[in-house]
Amino acid sequence: MRTANNFTLDKKNFLRYELGLLTMKSALSTRDSAWPIYCKSKKAHQRTPVQNTIRKTLRDIEIYYSEQTVSEDQHIHLICNTADMLSTELKSFLFNGRFRIGISQKLVNLHLKYLWVADVISEPPHCPLDGIVRDLAGINYNWTRNDSISEYKDAITSLRKIAAPRSLSAWELCEFRRPAQNLIKSSSPLDPN
Repeated sequence: MRTANNFTLDKKNFLRYELGLLTMKSALSTRDSAWPIYCKSKKAHQRTPVQNTIRKTLRDIEIYYSEQTVSEDQHIHLICNTADMLSTELKSFLFNGRFRIGISQKLVNLHLKYLWVADVISEPPHCPLDGIVRDLAGINYNWTRNDSISEYKDAITSLRKIAAPRSLSAWELCEFRRPAQNLIKSSSPLDPN
């Protein structure tokens, strides 16, 4: 017989799994055919080791951020370490043998955004930097090609000027909208406005 505690744990595990799935789908999808994530020789059915490794990484990130307040320097260090660790472990699966900084920051920042919105962690230091955010803010940053932490930091500095006085996470949460979200919001019977 399932207890209330088991049921709560089941719900948390379900949410954790689904948020990880959403994170991987978005962070590992790129329209830049010149800079794919995977090497051409690895087909979708051969990528299970990649998914398992990334799931473990996302779980480790969740634990790290849920147990402490993470400074911006620690956050940037974690993005670099994630890129390096995944590059080492998954080299044979990756385009040019590298899990680039831009892909790493999207993976880390997007997962943290999901965890923050789900009230699993406190507000993260950065937001995901992708093409939508770049274009919305009018900054120069190509997340799919970027493999330089200094370029990423420059993009964050530029974005911070746009976001002020809000934090990066709060700005992105309020400003980021997919076109379909505007349709849903305007026609929702749950929206009091």
